[in-house]
Amino acid sequence: MSFGFGISDFLAVSRLALDVYSAYKDAPEDFRNISHEIKSLHIIIDRHKDEFRDKTLNLDEERQLREILQGCTIVLEDLDKLRIKYMSLGSAQGSSAQAVDRIKWSQENIVELRARLMSNTTLLNTFMTR
Repeated sequence: MSFGFGISDFLAVSRLALDVYSAYKDAPEDFRNISHEIKSLHIIIDRHKDEFRDKTLNLDEERQLREILQGCTIVLEDLDKLRIKYMSLGSAQGSSAQAVDRIKWSQENIVELRARLMSNTTLLNTFMTR
């Protein structure tokens, strides 16, 4: 493992995953269902962080792992932004049609974000178990 990349990178993504999970598990049902996938990512990161301490990575492996962790961070940040935007839309007064549009919009976004989240979780788990 080269200088500048280490366990702190794992811990930062793990902490973000836990924060986003906490926000989603108490969110409206539209969002609550994805909290399981967020929790799975947190568990994978937590499980592998100790293995990472003992693992020696070459430069290419370090670059790959950094990209995977960056992908995890980006999708978690996107999930949090979506939740915040949804909650602000929910607080605005509007018609029933607007409420239906909001739910449809959120579900379309959740499907895409869920796919990205599951992909990143799988990539990280595959990388760490090889």
